Amino acid sequence: MTFPAFTTLARHSLRIALPGMLAAATLHPAGSMAQTQPANNALPPNATELELSASGTVQAQPDELTATFLAEARADTAASAQAQVNALVGKVTAASAHVTGLTLNAESYFVHHDDGDAHQNRRPQWVARQSIRLTATDGKVLLPLVGQLQADNLALTRLDWSLSREKRMELTRGAETLALQDMQQRAQAAASTLKLTIASIRSVTLEDQNMPRPMPMMMMARAASMDMPAPEAPTGLQDVTATVRATLILKPAG
Repeated sequence: MTFPAFTTLARHSLRIALPGMLAAATLHPAGSMAQTQPANNALPPNATELELSASGTVQAQPDELTATFLAEARADTAASAQAQVNALVGKVTAASAHVTGLTLNAESYFVHHDDGDAHQNRRPQWVARQSIRLTATDGKVLLPLVGQLQADNLALTRLDWSLSREKRMELTRGAETLALQDMQQRAQAAASTLKLTIASIRSVTLEDQNMPRPMPMMMMARAASMDMPAPEAPTGLQDVTATVRATLILKPAG
């Protein structure tokens, strides 16, 4: 099986419940399990149950850049505020229509009445907002457009790199393979140390441990001129981790 080029890491923990020994697994001799396990799960004579876990991690450059904008308008009537927001969203749609490899999603449309604050000299108004998300696989395509939209009075609220769904699935399979290989090696080492052999594998559970990593956020002031330089979005390696938990049955060697 061949995987794309990425950095690989493997993590595991081993804990053996024997006096004076410490490892990631828990050993249950057959006799000690007889009172707690159902009859259909009872261990064969002289067998030992080994529980262990192992992890595999792959690292890769993210392949998807997302820019999130907020279109906002205030007016004396709800209709006027909404019309202004719709015009801003229309600018995004028109500007992105001719950009190849770009995906646009308009979402989170919200209208409410602001009662104002006399102490802050803020009069009552209607406020309309809508968020727009632009996604591309090539930063060179998206970043110039981001600068243009900022100049059109759209507020950039977030700019981040991430792994696309397809690439994350591919990397997850690689991480799972590393975790299974590490589990197999740890099981063989534990059995050899205990002068036992692996008789069978009772259960295997694979878990995807992908956690949302902190996203680089870029808050940019609205520009009054088209001369505003395009923002930058440096990339960094992202981790995809899988964990395997297994229960194996060991028997005396020979």
